Amino acid sequence: MDDIRLGIVGSGYMGRTYAHCVRDHNEGVELAGVTQGSRAPRLAADFGVEFFPSYEDMLRSENVDAVLLATIHKLHAEQTLAAAGHGKHVLVEKPMMTNVADCDAMIAACREAGVTLSVIHTLRYRGVFARARKLIAAGRIGEVRMVQMNTLWPLRDPGKPWLRDFENGGDILDRCSHSFDMLRFLTGDEPVRLFGTVNAYSAPNWQARNAMAQVHFSRGASAQVWMSHELPEPGFPQMMDFVRVWGEQGMIEAEHFGRLRLATGGKWRDVWEMPEIDFLGNPFEPKRLEAFFVQTQDFVDCLRYGRPPAVSGEDGRAAIQMIEATHLSHRTGAAVELPLPRAAGGHHFDGATVERKRIPG
Repeated sequence: MDDIRLGIVGSGYMGRTYAHCVRDHNEGVELAGVTQGSRAPRLAADFGVEFFPSYEDMLRSENVDAVLLATIHKLHAEQTLAAAGHGKHVLVEKPMMTNVADCDAMIAACREAGVTLSVIHTLRYRGVFARARKLIAAGRIGEVRMVQMNTLWPLRDPGKPWLRDFENGGDILDRCSHSFDMLRFLTGDEPVRLFGTVNAYSAPNWQARNAMAQVHFSRGASAQVWMSHELPEPGFPQMMDFVRVWGEQGMIEAEHFGRLRLATGGKWRDVWEMPEIDFLGNPFEPKRLEAFFVQTQDFVDCLRYGRPPAVSGEDGRAAIQMIEATHLSHRTGAAVELPLPRAAGGHHFDGATVERKRIPG
């Protein structure tokens, strides 16, 4: 079976991350080239692959089978539609897009073109969360009753200046796309009702640096998301994507870069702990890259063996719908039923109703 020839679009921190994954850790795939961004020529040279002067050049190439979009949020839809138009498969970074309408357009375009669309949600592949899901699926805590997910950060520069562009959606889109996807992943269920509030204390309200959402699922579980990017220093001890799951027979605690703990039989015990990662000194070591290269391998394998991806376009869309529902609930002051009517989406909070720019078609 031929290797998949994958082009990377975007040359920043994540573009380099995926270049390491493909070259050093994945099988059945070759890095076919790099395009977009001021660092693209250097990234291509460092990995000994072709530099494409433009995205269109990459899409026209017969030496590229699929593209990985490691680009800013607002570009994901138009880049996906362009790829589908050239018959290229697409693996797109989260958030899938900034609104549900564009997610629908992406899914439809890829379906009509007969190409695969998958969305990167690496928290599913982190050691603590992947193991937590296995414990739940194995029935170790019984039916899930409640979930609490906290994503809490002190007020500091996130290193993403483009995130302050209105069209890229702000902090809640960037962070809660992870959080809401994780709720669906852990419960194995779909949300049916959401009540939420969003705000910002030190920035324009549209940036939505803080959010709280209460979510109810079809089988009866309830969940809460608490997200903030404005905590006073030093923040809480457990901040980044910390999850508590209460089941009918036990409980789970899981911290993104920390420990996984299980309570059954009236006692807590440690199940697994994430090895320490040196994000500054050695960011491309296997310990950090594992969640990324496990998902890129899934994408490669689904293309080689003709099976659906583990994280579909519909999964990516579901997280965006929950974000839109949070904004809509805040605006109306009422709980929102899910799925949203198609006309209800697209709201972005700035103290009034604002329709986000959408791609044509």
